[in-house]
Amino acid sequence: MENNENTENTKLTPYLSTVAVWALSFGCAVGWGAFVMPGTIFLPAAGPVGSALGLAIGTALMMIIGLNYHYMMKCYPDAGGTFTYTKMELGYDHGFLSAWFLILTYVAIIWANVTALALIIRNLFGGIFQTGFHYTIAGYDIYFGEIVFEIAVLVICISLCIYGKKLAVWTQILFAAVLIAGIIICFGFVVKNGSMAENIQPFFVSDSGVFKQIFKIVMIAPWAFIGFESVSHSAEEFEFPLKSVFLIMAVSLFTGFIGYLFPSFMAAYAQPERYSSWTDYLAQIQNLSGIERMPVFYAVQKSAGHPGLMLLGVVVLSGIITGIIGNSIAAGRLLYSLAGDSIVPGWFKTTHRNGTPKNALLFIMAVSAIIPFFGRTAIEWIVDVTTVGATIAYGYTSAAAFKRAGKEGNALMKRMGAVGIILSVLFCMYLLIPNLWTVSALAPESYLIIAIWSILGFFFFRYVFGRDSERRFGRSSVVWLALLFLIFFTSMMWTRQESVGKTEQTFLISSIIQMIIILIGLFVMFSVYTAMMEREKRLEVARLNAEESSRAKSAFLSNMSHDIRTPMNAIIGYINLSKRDDITMDELKEYLGKIESSSQHLLALINDVLEMSRIESGKMDLEMVAVDLKKVLSEVKDMFATQMEQKNITFSVNSSQIRNSRVLCDKNRLNRVLLNLISNAYKFTPEGGTVSVNVWQIESEDKSKGQYELRVSDSGIGMTEEFAAKVFEAFERERTSTASGIQGTGLGMAITKSIIDLMGGSIKVYTAPNKGTEFVVRIAFDLQEDFEDNTQTEEISEDKENKENKDKNLSVDFSEMRVLLVEDMAINREIATMLLKNLGFTIESAENGQIAVDMVAKSEPGYYDVVLMDIQMPVMDGYDAARGIRKLENEELAQIPIVAMTANAFAEDVKKAHDAGMNGHIAKPIDINNMVSTLQEILSQK
Repeated sequence: MENNENTENTKLTPYLSTVAVWALSFGCAVGWGAFVMPGTIFLPAAGPVGSALGLAIGTALMMIIGLNYHYMMKCYPDAGGTFTYTKMELGYDHGFLSAWFLILTYVAIIWANVTALALIIRNLFGGIFQTGFHYTIAGYDIYFGEIVFEIAVLVICISLCIYGKKLAVWTQILFAAVLIAGIIICFGFVVKNGSMAENIQPFFVSDSGVFKQIFKIVMIAPWAFIGFESVSHSAEEFEFPLKSVFLIMAVSLFTGFIGYLFPSFMAAYAQPERYSSWTDYLAQIQNLSGIERMPVFYAVQKSAGHPGLMLLGVVVLSGIITGIIGNSIAAGRLLYSLAGDSIVPGWFKTTHRNGTPKNALLFIMAVSAIIPFFGRTAIEWIVDVTTVGATIAYGYTSAAAFKRAGKEGNALMKRMGAVGIILSVLFCMYLLIPNLWTVSALAPESYLIIAIWSILGFFFFRYVFGRDSERRFGRSSVVWLALLFLIFFTSMMWTRQESVGKTEQTFLISSIIQMIIILIGLFVMFSVYTAMMEREKRLEVARLNAEESSRAKSAFLSNMSHDIRTPMNAIIGYINLSKRDDITMDELKEYLGKIESSSQHLLALINDVLEMSRIESGKMDLEMVAVDLKKVLSEVKDMFATQMEQKNITFSVNSSQIRNSRVLCDKNRLNRVLLNLISNAYKFTPEGGTVSVNVWQIESEDKSKGQYELRVSDSGIGMTEEFAAKVFEAFERERTSTASGIQGTGLGMAITKSIIDLMGGSIKVYTAPNKGTEFVVRIAFDLQEDFEDNTQTEEISEDKENKENKDKNLSVDFSEMRVLLVEDMAINREIATMLLKNLGFTIESAENGQIAVDMVAKSEPGYYDVVLMDIQMPVMDGYDAARGIRKLENEELAQIPIVAMTANAFAEDVKKAHDAGMNGHIAKPIDINNMVSTLQEILSQK
């Protein structure tokens, strides 16, 4: 084994050859039961010839099921088998149901094979392992020595499957070969003397018709061949084309037919001398003991003595080992597939470095290690249930094949799917309805186990449904009604079987237990149904909200189309006017001013849309700084004073009621709130009106915080009650700009409310048509009593910085400097080049980040004075290009100033540029003054 034991992944890898797949299929189908069923089921039901004919027909029917599996494996060559086919074609509800019963089927067969080990040891070697403590369950004696032996074999087999998958496969091949070869050799020993036709008479039993006898054997074919389809769970691990799989399964079924047929003939061929025929022998078998109680073992011992009996023991042991290994591989892959769909924890999807589902197999080992403590009798009750699980799986696979073939127009496979569905329904009815056709009814405990397992399925589905964020489950009520019916039916059958020949008190207790089971089933079903309805209500609300949002966005786009076209129309119009041959310089300046004004309005529209997009995507964060609220309000008052005066609006800002003006907040976002509210009041207030801004400080229980109330009131046109209710919704405007003459995006108030929500505050509106509007904002800020007035400091620093920059501007000579302009858009390169040339720069350009890195790397230090870097470019974006330059081996080249010049203009974009190693940020559209000041500041530091 390799040293990297802890290496983990989640991928299965191919390793199975055609012979390995046959060994897995055959080994799962034929096991311990092949040597017990002839004396307990086959011969008593139909005699040797009736059993042979029934097995032959049953094998042919199983080949139809196998054909459906082969078809679906080609469609979905993944782990999971029936679960995968069902979920893909019929939905996850059906897939869950098929997997729920199939996992019990495979694991229970492992348990059956493990507990059969003690029976072999007892019959071949007596009480060699009957040591240690001893107890009895359901009449079966359990010894500690046998428990240890069974657990040891289980651990060895599953450990092989985990840590040595190729060795496990070769072990499977070896024991499968020993199994079929040993059956043939033992058959040869038994029938070597005498006439077969004479020794196996009578050919049929005498108590029923021949057809009915054959039919009984045919209908237990799923019980006999269960597991042949287990290789479907390993489809993605095949080393050969999937087209060969059906032939392999057909060979497996044929060898399985031999594996059941020959022991049946052996059991009929030889019997103790005191019995004249096999019918007399089997009639008394319950009164016998030792080897005579097991007809196949007795026949081999009689024909080949003790060596033959030892050989048969090895053969039976081979059947047990192949059953444990084969079903462990199948169950492990099924759990692995369920983990891939988050039905079971993702822990089950972890594989060993060799590509085996390690954790799933460890779980199976841990659960199965408990089973030997319960003994063989209790496990037989569960084993009876496995046939029901297999039949459900066969039915679902056939239904999936039927549906898939219908979509593909494959008439043959559609017919095979239909036949498979019919067969599965008949098999299921035969198994579940006692005394209808069946040889014998299921044990009462088996009915109870089915009911309990179904209820557990409901509970587990409720858990899975609660975690289903992708809405895969809860779409088929038919599935859960069928499961509820199964709970009702099996609990009723259990009560009936349990009460036969019992006292009235026993019947009463059974009835009470049945009622409890049904009530639990109804409770869980109601819980599942309620959860489904709640989800549907949420989906309906979401759908209605989506439709409302869609209508709002449609209205918004209609308004935006008009609002964007308005400034665009002005821009295009004034550009056309500027092309006149007789235009004067004054007229040209006037037109350029109006083009600039319209461009600024267009940019404001775009910025609002982008801001709202960032809010909806949850990308807006607060940047907390210390500010003076009174100073902020004073600045806002100065900003609006001139335009209010021009419109003859009485404008007032009152902050006298603020006791603690120094707080911690996002100054830019607070300014945005104030600007939105005041500009709205300005826009919707006619000339001669009033706009007032008042701020009060409210008493707060938390002395470290200040509670503030902001009221922005106007005497404008007001709003209707209907519109006021949705004024804070995105894309809402009460009237178009055509009607009101007022332009806007309908996003201002939505942005305002989002900022206030982010700050933990609240906003309300009080308004009426033609009676004005008042917005009331309540918000709390952390008090900053001891901080130095950052606002004032910033202004002083800014004035000082402007003075210093102004002084430096005199010393920075752009004409002596060379710029590397990195820009992929030709028109943007052209504009930037003209602007930079006007400033005196020498310009070289690159079309993407990779070219820029190469040009800097090949240059001499000092050749380029600065790099102006676009961000969104092909081949290599600006961020990666900046990082690439900073990693250059030449330290002087690596330190060249880099300035982002990009349309990515939000605060987080500036931070990304800084984190990538850039020295500055210039937003597009380019503000020439901002570009000059940024370049002067950076280049003056060289």
